[in-house]
Order: sequence, then structure tokens, then C-alpha cells
Amino acid sequence: MLSHDVNLAAMQAPLIDWLRRQMPQAQALSITDIDRAGAGFTNVSIPFTLHWQEGGHDRTEKLLFRAAGTSDPVYPDAKIERQFRVMQCLRTTTVPVPTVYWMEPDAGVLGVPFYIMAKVDGVVPSEYPPYHSFGVCYDATPEQRARMWWGTLAAMADIHRLDWRRLGLAFLGEPPPGALDRELAYWVRYLDWAKGERQPVLEAALEWLDQHRYEPRRVTLCWGDARLPNTMFGPDGEVRAVLDWDMAILSDPESDLAFMITLDWLLSEGTGVPRLEGFPGPQATIARYEALTGWRVENFFYNEVFAAVRAALVVLRVQKNLQRVGIELPGDDPMVDNFCTRRVAALLNLPAAVTPQAGARSPAIAGTVQLQLTGSGGGDWYVVVDDGRVTRHDGRAERPDATVTIAAEDWAAIRRGEMNLFNAWTSGKLKVAGDHALYQQLADVIAKT
Repeated sequence: MLSHDVNLAAMQAPLIDWLRRQMPQAQALSITDIDRAGAGFTNVSIPFTLHWQEGGHDRTEKLLFRAAGTSDPVYPDAKIERQFRVMQCLRTTTVPVPTVYWMEPDAGVLGVPFYIMAKVDGVVPSEYPPYHSFGVCYDATPEQRARMWWGTLAAMADIHRLDWRRLGLAFLGEPPPGALDRELAYWVRYLDWAKGERQPVLEAALEWLDQHRYEPRRVTLCWGDARLPNTMFGPDGEVRAVLDWDMAILSDPESDLAFMITLDWLLSEGTGVPRLEGFPGPQATIARYEALTGWRVENFFYNEVFAAVRAALVVLRVQKNLQRVGIELPGDDPMVDNFCTRRVAALLNLPAAVTPQAGARSPAIAGTVQLQLTGSGGGDWYVVVDDGRVTRHDGRAERPDATVTIAAEDWAAIRRGEMNLFNAWTSGKLKVAGDHALYQQLADVIAKT
């Protein structure tokens, strides 16, 4: 279930009734500005403004409803309460997490377990299209990008230096001797749960990880999903919140470092999108992390492989869910051959699942993207890019490299900022055929044209 599956009108009355029980001192509760937000595949995010009276005064607060998905889950185990408890434990630390208020584990209230937290104002880098081609990072200066990257890394280092026992985080499962064993076992089970068909690359990679596992020098709280699209930034690129604690774990902190670097590669070169100027590279990032923590990074390659495998496993499940609802995916066999499985195969020198595809595009982009706006006010136009120069033309291109189809009213909503591109794609309102990589490279330009 994603945010576009939620009936916003129907949920308001039972949500207000539930809030009254959490706030017995409050009177005249009402909700405004309820909306759909976020680009998460695993949870629903619904921002709203709560109004009430208390002690003779009118009060208002911006809140966020976070719910576990019900249909087509990305993980075999529900993690919504885990997120809530982790953020509760971190509220007294220097790690910037949103304030969480109430958790409701009973699905009978609104159909799903959920929690309510404070809404933090800020921007989150886009995951689809990748932030290297769209949104806040694309629009930022190189200096702002560097500030965002280093800020996320510093927040990660702060997480790793916490005393997780003192903070009450042992519920995450204190690692036994052989700290990687439980984590590996989880992802082996995940593949059995998610795959459906043979996954030769992922199966071989999990076997390699098992054969080469090591005993970490230290075990810390790990974010588990460390990446820019899980960080909220202010207008100057400062970190305002560290988000999405689904995969929080007690493990080797190098796993977070490798995940952040690996996911950035996958969302740039890995998907054929040139990496933006200003973002520091892997070696500089590792060196800064070592300086921040005072720890030497000793097992980066192992954790880089593990990060690529984890990303590939989650992408496998997500793509199955998208395919099930009729979303067109790039590639001839995207379940076994996609940008993540190709990365795993390259790291371990494994045979590709199918015929290898071309790697990253040159920064000198060239191609044609056709826009087909349907319905009232619709029409056809296309953009041609040649060595970075973009021109717009009315009508239909003769042989476009990619074709984007969307209703004219939905396209207008995207341009006004009222509709999220990710939600438009996952709901089937925006359809992309042909060269997805070219479209993703040009997504920001197209949306502003």
C-alpha cells in the first residue's frame, strides 16, 4: 500500500476519534491540510495539521501519520513499531530525528498499524527520478551538495558513536558471537520469500558473503538504510532530520558507510545518470568518516558487496509489486537483470544473468523524449537533447528514445508541485516506455519545460 491507496476523506473521522483518546485534555479537535507525501515503497506518509483547544487557548501542530503497508509488503516482517521505538530511544541524543508521539499497533483502528510524529519542515532528495537528475540536489550548487553529503555522513557517524545499550536499543537484538550471521540469515530468508524465480547472481553473492564473513571489530547502532533520500535538509543543505529506521540494526558500522556510497552510485552511474558535481567521491568519504570516528575502515569491500545485494533484494521485491499493478519496467528481464544485479555481478566478477547492457551514459547526453498529454487540454510535444543542449518541439517525434504518457491535468498538477512524480509513476498515472535512463536524466528539465 502506498499513499495514493489511502482514502484521505474516510480516514479523518476515525483518526480524530483516536487522537481524542490520546489527548483527553484537548477539546474541539479538527484536521486540515491532509495530503499525500513521500516516496517510500514500504510505508505510507500522510501529513496533516491538527487543531485543538486546551486551557482556553487555540493550538495547532503539523503532524505526520506513518503507517505500515498492507498489500504487497516490501519486507516479510512488519517494521513500523521498530521505527517508532528507535526514534523514541534517540530523542535525547544529538541525532536529529522527528519527535514521535503515539504508536497504535492495533490494525483494527484504521486498518493498519501506525504512529503519529511531528512533521519536520524541509526537503528530501528524490529517489525516482534519481536526485542526480531531479529536484533539490539537481537544483543545488556544488557547495550545497557537498554540505548535504557531509552532513549526512556526520549524522551517520553520530549514530555509530551512541551507547546503544544505555539508550535501550537492545530490543534490536544484541548480536551474538558471529555478529554477521543473523543479518546474513535474514537476507537469505528474504530471497526465499521474494524471488519467485531463480536468481543466479543473488544466490551466488549470498554464498560469497557467507564464505567471507568476518567478526567486526565493533558493533554499533546502524541506521540500516543510510542514503540521501532518507535525510531531510534545510534551505542551505543542513541536515534537519534522519528518517526511515525500518532497517535499524546492531552491526558493523561500516555497513552504513558502504550502503550510503553504494546507493549513491546506483542512483547515478548505476542508472545511467551522470553524478552531479560537488558530491564527494568514495575515497574522500571513507577518509572523512575515519576522521569523524577515529576508526579505521577495514572491511569496505565486503560491506560494499553486501550493500549491493541488499539493494538488489529490495529492488527485486519492489519491482514485483510494481509489475503486479501494471507498471512498465525497463529491460528485457528486470527481475533478474537490473541496475542492482549488474552491480553485484560486476563487484564479484560473476556472469551476468542475461546479455550485459550498456553502462552509464556519457555526460554528453543525446536523445529524444516524447511527451503525450492525454485528455482535456492535452497534446504532444518532445524534447531533443544534443550534447547538453535541450530544445522543445510541438508534435510527435519520428523515433523517440523514450515516451512519457500522462493526463494533461496530472501533468499540470506535477508542474504546480501538487503531485509527486514518484506517486504519479507508481499509481500508473505516468507511464514511461523506452529508454528509462534517458528520461531520468532529463526528468527535471522536462518537468520544467
